[in-house]
Amino acid sequence: MSEQLTEGERTVLGELLNLGQRVPVSQIANNLSQGEERITSILNSLATRNLVVIHTKEIVSYLLTDEGRKYAESGLPEVLLFNGVKDVGGKATFDDAVVQSGIDPKTKGIAMNWARRNGWLQISKEAGISVLRSIVDIPESKVSDVLAQLSTGKKLLPRTYTDSIKQALERKLVTERITKMFESEIIDSKIGEIDQLLSVGVKGIGNLTPEILSSGTWKKQSFRSFNVESIPPVTNRGKKHPYAEFNDWLKEILIGMGFAEWFGPYVETEFWNNDTLFVPQDHVAREVQDQFRVGEPHSHGTIFDRKYYKGVKGVHEDGGDTGSIGWQTPFSEEISKRLCLRSHTTPVSMRYLSEHRESPQKMFIVDRNFRSESLSARHAQEFNQCEGIIMDKGLNLRDLMGYLTKICHSVGIKKIKFKPGQFPFTEPSVECFAKHDTLGWIEVAPGGIFRPEVTRPLGIKDSVLAWGIGSGRLYMAAMGIGDIRNLYSRDLKWLRRKYFVR
Repeated sequence: MSEQLTEGERTVLGELLNLGQRVPVSQIANNLSQGEERITSILNSLATRNLVVIHTKEIVSYLLTDEGRKYAESGLPEVLLFNGVKDVGGKATFDDAVVQSGIDPKTKGIAMNWARRNGWLQISKEAGISVLRSIVDIPESKVSDVLAQLSTGKKLLPRTYTDSIKQALERKLVTERITKMFESEIIDSKIGEIDQLLSVGVKGIGNLTPEILSSGTWKKQSFRSFNVESIPPVTNRGKKHPYAEFNDWLKEILIGMGFAEWFGPYVETEFWNNDTLFVPQDHVAREVQDQFRVGEPHSHGTIFDRKYYKGVKGVHEDGGDTGSIGWQTPFSEEISKRLCLRSHTTPVSMRYLSEHRESPQKMFIVDRNFRSESLSARHAQEFNQCEGIIMDKGLNLRDLMGYLTKICHSVGIKKIKFKPGQFPFTEPSVECFAKHDTLGWIEVAPGGIFRPEVTRPLGIKDSVLAWGIGSGRLYMAAMGIGDIRNLYSRDLKWLRRKYFVR
């Protein structure tokens, strides 16, 4: 082997040769008065050179929970219940036994259950009253032994207690802790090679220090060669979630296009979530299978702008002054006041327009919405939506398609297509699809021009372009992710290897 050993590698290899056996890393660190992290790093370097092997050993230990500590001091409830029966002659009613034992009435069911399962007590009915009888002399419980030993500070227990520990874990009386311990040993077939490496002195400068630089000694010495092709260990650094990074980038794109960011509440009245958008009050999307409705209080919303409310009520009932005939059904204020989790971000657009009724306007929001969807690769119950509106004179559907094309291309989606769509609050409407490598064509950006029934109650006569981009689907199409559930995954391996590059 042409590569030389560093001073640290020489020291660790020499210690392993002296010990001559498989030893814990902590022992090597202690013998050399070094930190375990440094020794582990050196051993990893030696392992990549196939000189040593590192073994991982898991040590399982146990700790008492608060409940387990309480039972360790006062006794298990089943033991106390048995003793209560025994103290009154081996037979007692259930209620008398509970009082005699002194156990908390909340635990009497647990006590009876385990006393019967352990074969200590027998229960029967006499004149409609539950009667307990003791059927053993001594209530032997290894669970009690487990709690007693752990209460003394022990953390490791013999294998004979395996079943009792399992029961204690199920009853949440103890918690399990797994500690990884690293051990290392020299590969026998490499001992000759290691001896040769140790016999050769270290030549050249390995670590360039301030002292070497200031004294100028580096001018008279050579530098040790380094293997620049070696693969360094993977480091897991803290970073922003890749999907969160994508949403931030999407916001920057829209701000760069001249849009103002806006916000709105998660809990909405159905007035803002549906009524202002000309969604009929008996529309199926309002049913609980599509929309999360607040249970209590379900009708606690407030109508703040009565004039606006009357305008919305008018277009629903007979179309108002829009030329439409509306839905030709009575409009219910009670339904308008019901609370729900917003199912889209369009109510934020309506709140914005109610405060900004003069053209021109450009607004967007990227935030969460909630729907009672069946979980699948393309649908989630919680999702982020990028809502946007543009209000100005003379805007048409071509302008909307141009904006959607620009946004999709800006995040790296190359193939898109449009087809006509239908939504209660826009006409005309379009659906924008993006080509996904594995899922095919997926809808990412539905939109359209707000109907007069939506804008006239606000006194707005100019065109308002609107869209609701599913940023999760946009991210999937841009980054080639095949399952929307991965966007909210808690899998650290997936999160550590997944990245987002602008």
